[in-house]
Amino acid sequence: MTIGGVFATVRGYQISSKNVNTMSQVVLHLAKEYIEEDLEYYFSGERDKNNQVRPDESIYSLTPFENHIDIDLNDGKVGNFFYPLMPNLLDRVYIGISISLFANHWGASFLLELLKVVKPGGAIILPVYPEGQAAEKGYWSRSFLENVFLSRSKWRGFSNITAENDGVMSLRVGRKWPDRLPSTIEWFYRERSALILKSLTAVSGNIDVHSHIEKSFVALCQVIWQEYSRSAVMERIIIDYLGADREVSVEHIGSDHGLLMNDLMLSQYVSVVNGRTQHIGNADPVLMESVNRYFAPLTENRHTIKEKNDYSDLPESSAQVMILGDAFTNMDHASYRTLLEQTWARIPTDGVLAVYEDLSSQAGQVEQLDQLLSALGEVEYYSLIAGCKIRADYDISQYSLAVEENLRQEKKNKDKVVRVIRKR
Repeated sequence: MTIGGVFATVRGYQISSKNVNTMSQVVLHLAKEYIEEDLEYYFSGERDKNNQVRPDESIYSLTPFENHIDIDLNDGKVGNFFYPLMPNLLDRVYIGISISLFANHWGASFLLELLKVVKPGGAIILPVYPEGQAAEKGYWSRSFLENVFLSRSKWRGFSNITAENDGVMSLRVGRKWPDRLPSTIEWFYRERSALILKSLTAVSGNIDVHSHIEKSFVALCQVIWQEYSRSAVMERIIIDYLGADREVSVEHIGSDHGLLMNDLMLSQYVSVVNGRTQHIGNADPVLMESVNRYFAPLTENRHTIKEKNDYSDLPESSAQVMILGDAFTNMDHASYRTLLEQTWARIPTDGVLAVYEDLSSQAGQVEQLDQLLSALGEVEYYSLIAGCKIRADYDISQYSLAVEENLRQEKKNKDKVVRVIRKR
């Protein structure tokens, strides 16, 4: 039973083709505040002089974190774009310029999942950057899309990837369905309903079923959406420091139940041959069981996941890349220093330490973390918005003016960046 099926059971409702317009279209935004600029990009006469991809006025807006999941595409609200939709339901899916367009394994797998809800003959409409700019940011370009999705025979027939206008392309299913791209977003689409149902069975007493489903589903959406940017940046760090083709082992000390490591091991853009996840804090047993069961056959048991709360005696490691995250803000200073020292000691010469933390909640944390890391070596910074290295002498450009401002603030504040140190 899908989440839509859950709603059918407890509310007598499930989205279907009866609930949508004849020309059904949705647009994905990062958040509500980006809707106006995202729509202007596609409605603008500058971008679409011949009205090739201009949306209908009735286009329905979706974001990854909305708690409105009881969706009717005519309800005039903003919905959650992870809500289960029927296959072949939509004529067009537009991706707003506020969405970071990472050209990584997770991003490609996400496009494949979106194609499944598009009607035959329908399309995904998305902003695409010129090759040079795309390579700089790690964003989608035409060549990236063609490498993953182009399905015509040699040069015969029509391409299923079309340049519609300046900065806009369309993606359709070609003569054959694209190959499967297993990833955490694929896992999410297949397991989300079972996870929500299991969360219902774990609750005792009288509850508001709709509120519980809504809260649990949005929390799960937040978990999977953060994996998009994290996996993209970590892929880029591995490529920048060690190369795309070099076989490497990676260890992640964090609290994501092994999701990040599974994406890195399954990615076709890096060569991660062995992985270890040390899950810090209390793991969700339902989530952990689902992740282990789903990914073990795909990684051929080359990824081990352990719960770890004692940092004074970490196991031996052969990893060339160590990732440490969500620890500094959840531990006292002395404990974090011990964990950092233990982690750094296990990195080989020329190995890499990547640290991600959200330091926006408390003043002084940026300076404290930078002081600890600077004692180990030179710290470089990577953007979680653009998926590339932040350079002091260069500002990263973006189609969205609002996102460009976010990039400037990210560079200035450094409270949500990834910090990288190479061991010399």
